[in-house]
Amino acid sequence: TRSAFQSVIPVSTGLARGIERLLPELSGRIQAKAVRVPTVNVSCLDITLQTSRDTDAQTINRILREAAQSGPLKGLLAYTELPHASCDFNHDPHSAIVDGSLTRASGPRLVNLLAWFDNEWGFANRMLDVAEHYLRVAHRAKPATPGRPH
Repeated sequence: TRSAFQSVIPVSTGLARGIERLLPELSGRIQAKAVRVPTVNVSCLDITLQTSRDTDAQTINRILREAAQSGPLKGLLAYTELPHASCDFNHDPHSAIVDGSLTRASGPRLVNLLAWFDNEWGFANRMLDVAEHYLRVAHRAKPATPGRPH
């Protein structure tokens, strides 16, 4: 049977074009493919990177782990090396969770990694971040009313 509940289905995605709009320096250098699988919610990214200098899986994992735990992506990116299935990340608030146990180097400048994400919950959390940011900006821009706290 060709039921959607029993099939992996290749579909088009605008991911590469979206990334190019956000990061114009990657224009023409990124491709994306998508497949639909019969899961309720969580998806994963299979990412292959060509680096500008020699590296290895351990270095890539260290950089991503540090960025997630104490660096600029804390709260947005998470990192794990534990064995997982997609259902483990349902309602995870991070934009992505790097699965370091699956990072592989295929030569000195080619690295493959996998990142999980809850495509609904993670996105909703980023929209809350945007709303909070605009609220802070609006609050700072509003002139104070004499005699009233602001």
